[in-house]
Amino acid sequence: MTISSQRIPLYLLTGFLGSGKTTLLNQWIKDPAFSKALVIINEFGETSLDHLLVSRSTEEQIVELSNGCICCTTRGDLVKTLTDISWRFSRNGIKSFDRVIIETTGLADPSPILSTLISNEKIFQQYRLQGTVTTVDAVNALHTLSQYREAKRQVAVADLILLTKQDLADEDTLTQVLQHIRQLNPTAPVQPSDQGVTALSALLELDHVEPVQSVTPLTHWLNFGSAQFEPLNSDPVASFPASTSNEISSHQDTINTYCYQITRPVTLFAIQLWLDALLPEMGHQLLRVKAILNVEGFPGPVVIHGVQQLLHPTAVLTHWPNDDRQSKLVFITDQLSREQLEKSLRPLLGLKI
Repeated sequence: MTISSQRIPLYLLTGFLGSGKTTLLNQWIKDPAFSKALVIINEFGETSLDHLLVSRSTEEQIVELSNGCICCTTRGDLVKTLTDISWRFSRNGIKSFDRVIIETTGLADPSPILSTLISNEKIFQQYRLQGTVTTVDAVNALHTLSQYREAKRQVAVADLILLTKQDLADEDTLTQVLQHIRQLNPTAPVQPSDQGVTALSALLELDHVEPVQSVTPLTHWLNFGSAQFEPLNSDPVASFPASTSNEISSHQDTINTYCYQITRPVTLFAIQLWLDALLPEMGHQLLRVKAILNVEGFPGPVVIHGVQQLLHPTAVLTHWPNDDRQSKLVFITDQLSREQLEKSLRPLLGLKI
């Protein structure tokens, strides 16, 4: 599939109820960099509160989906809206917007929205997903992340996490919140949002969801963050280790992060076998997979990024950024055990499943 270089940047803004999404959105659309942004807002229920709260210079900046949550009942409407805005907000064939922000309801699971943006070919050709931005309320995060599955998934799929209300939280609480965030997502950078300029700068730099056409250096693309990589066992007669040192979880959370590295190059055939086994069988349990693979016969790494059963177009880079040639894989999963995941990885090691 040929990918147009003229696609419109698209940002997905999510976060639990009361975490400050609309406040940030107000700041962003007042900035000159977002003066031509088109905002799609969804608020579940009959009263579209977010629509009333958003500041705007012209009424037509807001495209509102008010029949239900984007992530479930209005996914079709989202596709129609993204398709229609190209001509609804154009004059003399020139679009009146240069980027799109989708703000979800606080109760939304972003995963189905991300799947729609990847899987719908017409949408994919028109828009380039720059990243998922998740706001986290520092004061209430410990309660929210321990009680609400949607909040956990919002953090787990984030490419950028903006921490709000830090000035109202004590130091001990902030430490615990950051630790909990890292347990759910060790690769997404966490930025304070109390300083609007900092948050906006981080948003504008967000460009590492799709490895193809990305201007983000490889060293920043995976953003190892707090991830601790564990070598996969390459002994054909040995079973996978029982240790759980790379399984990052919190209490009885079903959302876990697994980080692996493979020291030897893998083959293209092994990658195909792995993906053919992983995606159909376990894709619905994969909130995110990111991998930088050392493939036999290639001068640079092969970069893979997926959401659930879907993969962004794979990128093949021309060179490695440093001397580290190990393959590295990060999985953020929901209700998927370590044993199940590691069994699926056996083809990469030349082993039978």
